[in-house]
Amino acid sequence: MTTQFTVKLGLDGLSPMDVVERGRGHVTAMTGNATYPTPTPPLGDISKACDDLETAEIDVTKNGGRQDTLIRNQRLRDLKELIKQLAGYVQAVSGGDPELIASAAFTTRKLPSPSGVPPPPGDLRALITTLPGELRLRWKGVKDRRIYEVQFNDSDPLVEANWKALLMTGKNFHTATGLTSHKDYSFRVRAVSAGGIGPWSDTATAKPL
Repeated sequence: MTTQFTVKLGLDGLSPMDVVERGRGHVTAMTGNATYPTPTPPLGDISKACDDLETAEIDVTKNGGRQDTLIRNQRLRDLKELIKQLAGYVQAVSGGDPELIASAAFTTRKLPSPSGVPPPPGDLRALITTLPGELRLRWKGVKDRRIYEVQFNDSDPLVEANWKALLMTGKNFHTATGLTSHKDYSFRVRAVSAGGIGPWSDTATAKPL
């Protein structure tokens, strides 16, 4: 699936406090927004990262020490990464609809071509752990991805309607818990980037203890 519009980050060149303002704007716009019922990462994490960066920036302004600057710069990277992941979530849920993207306080740009659509993640594996009802998922990372969308299937994986959302994550691994022991579970994952939503990976199936 490709999209006509993509979320525009526009974080380059912004001051730390400008990034804080952007982060808080997304939190305000998405709080109670029915289009985005389960923001990834959670809005609380973004709010905390905004507070942490603001505090670090105040410390730099007051003291100007090297250690204060190093901490501020790390807090800035942390918040930018969270906003990047949130942009991927918005891209995936909105399907590239510019009005839905705008409702999350992101701007858009029109895609010139579908050439930037990410490839399917490779080498998806569902591994049994030593704990009952648990499977560990891993897959190869996709370059320039913003977020991964993961689905599971506890019935026939050949029936599209049986697939259900598991989570969206910025990492290329996840531990699924609370599963029924000795029951087959299938999983698939796809990447979301600035170029659109990529195809699903191959399916991985395993049976937890």
